[in-house]
Amino acid sequence: MKKRTIVLILLLIIILGLVGYRRYFYQFKVLGKATLFSGPIESPEGEYNARAYYIPYGGAAGGVMYLVEVEQTKTGVKKIIYSSEHKDKFSMDWQASDILSITNESPEYKEYRNIELKVNTEIYEESGSACRSLLLKDQYETCYQDVKE
Repeated sequence: MKKRTIVLILLLIIILGLVGYRRYFYQFKVLGKATLFSGPIESPEGEYNARAYYIPYGGAAGGVMYLVEVEQTKTGVKKIIYSSEHKDKFSMDWQASDILSITNESPEYKEYRNIELKVNTEIYEESGSACRSLLLKDQYETCYQDVKE
């Protein structure tokens, strides 16, 4: 009985540890298996290049995740600033030298994941996992997520 209790407690600790790790140590998906979808799109003053990638998941019944990566042209430093499920219409364009407008929407289903991001200080991650992540906190000032109504 005592051995069984110890095993159950260890199992509970492991499960809670994994849930906590996934919740507070989130990182954007790696672009290794991603396919370039759009870009590079150069910012008006040539400081940045933006690229959109997609990553399919879940096999035949799965979906597609969009990721937008921005690269500083002088340093070559890259970071992902946008992550969301695929919607019907996707596009991106520069509104200013450091503001990228991303459109990802399905108007017929009233699903809109559109946003304008300051590429140095803001990120968007649909589920909010990046906003909770302790690993990403020093990489942005403002994190946006989809708010379910």
